[in-house]
Amino acid sequence: MWLKRVKLENIKCFTDTDLSFSRDQVRGRLPEPYRWITLLGENGVGKSTLLQCIAILLAGPEAAKELLSRPTGWLRDQSRPAKLTAGITQDPGDEGDYGKPDKPWHRRDFSYSYYMTGDSEVQVPLTGRRGKKEETYTEPAVIEDSTNVLSWLRVNAFASGNKGWFAAGYGAFRRLTRTSQILIPRMEPLTRTSNFVTQFNEDSPLSFFERWMVYLDFRQAKDAGDEQARKMRIIGEKTVTSLLPRDVKIAAVTKDGLINFEIDGRTVPSIGLSDGFRSVIALAGDLIWRLMQSFPDMDDPTKAKGIVLVDELDIHLHPIWQRDIAIWLSEAFPNLQFIVATHSPMVAIGAGEDALTIRLEMNKETGEVTAKPVEDIFLYDVDLALRSPAFKLVSTYSPQLQKKIERYHQLRLALETNEEMTDADRKLLNELTDLMRKINLGSESPTPGSLQDRINRFLEGHLAQ
Repeated sequence: MWLKRVKLENIKCFTDTDLSFSRDQVRGRLPEPYRWITLLGENGVGKSTLLQCIAILLAGPEAAKELLSRPTGWLRDQSRPAKLTAGITQDPGDEGDYGKPDKPWHRRDFSYSYYMTGDSEVQVPLTGRRGKKEETYTEPAVIEDSTNVLSWLRVNAFASGNKGWFAAGYGAFRRLTRTSQILIPRMEPLTRTSNFVTQFNEDSPLSFFERWMVYLDFRQAKDAGDEQARKMRIIGEKTVTSLLPRDVKIAAVTKDGLINFEIDGRTVPSIGLSDGFRSVIALAGDLIWRLMQSFPDMDDPTKAKGIVLVDELDIHLHPIWQRDIAIWLSEAFPNLQFIVATHSPMVAIGAGEDALTIRLEMNKETGEVTAKPVEDIFLYDVDLALRSPAFKLVSTYSPQLQKKIERYHQLRLALETNEEMTDADRKLLNELTDLMRKINLGSESPTPGSLQDRINRFLEGHLAQ
């Protein structure tokens, strides 16, 4: 399964936003998905809201109402309902039933909608047996538009345990448990709601991986011939450690629920790891556990298809990790579609040529958000990316240094145009000239104001439109 389209109407800062996540159709071939989508934009432009809306749509009607039982403050205009629409596609080779809803239907593309209401009384145009019928709502609620498509999906796709319809979402606060605790070696069944809970509840730790490892350790201790437990542990450990940049392996699982990692020859318990390590382990560990539960018959669940949402992927990660995290995740889970939000140019650049990058931008006068694709950001270095329309940073220098650079250019212009200058101005120009030389010392960046600097600024203003 992959997400090919999402449309938001009257949701917070989104008046009417329609996003496509599929490539242009090539003659004779079906459109293919982008497997990596990066969402960029300043704070407050709706990246998290967009990911939450996608989560609500992919969770299914019942889980959506659990995740957002009372959507207060979600409507942009309280006088009319909000509408969320998704278009999803099942590939013919997907694990599980790709969909034969009821004769005469036989489809792989599905489009369906939910409505949201607020505190004001509104009329919601819902689909019934005799066509559209308006119903009155006076309280905040998530309401599915019960078309035949959605009725089929809620039974065959969104119900927990169905194969071929995997989706999960992770909020910005991805972490393992913080304290040592006695974990009971037992795992509750996977639910559709739990796949997205950290997007809506930032206090929820991703503890399933730790509990799962304790559970597998208990099974193997009880029965050394438990081949299934052994296989699951091998896959889980291999997946998690493949996403860590150094020589890391899982050394042992303790009886009080701690996972001991061996890093560069040192043994470190999970609660003693850095936030960067913990963030990656929490994400990868939780994801592989959910894939194994969703695809129990697959020899290698890392090859399963589905959709994964990650908010603020760059959080806690060193720039080297930020640059490589898209590659690590894409290689570890080659058939998943990742939709991530980030503030990091390293993540955006590191996604590579085969990714879709979208910038969300708010109109300061109307408060409305528009979404525009960013072309060829993988060609940029970090400095150019930051100063391009992808991030719109005026300067990558500190504000204090930027003021000196601007003053230097003012004085140089005055000197070149034979304007009258005071002795203080000439002294300052000499000091700033020395500073300009230091800026360029040992750097491949051109001197501010030089021909190469002006060429770079021209390129950054025209490439990423």
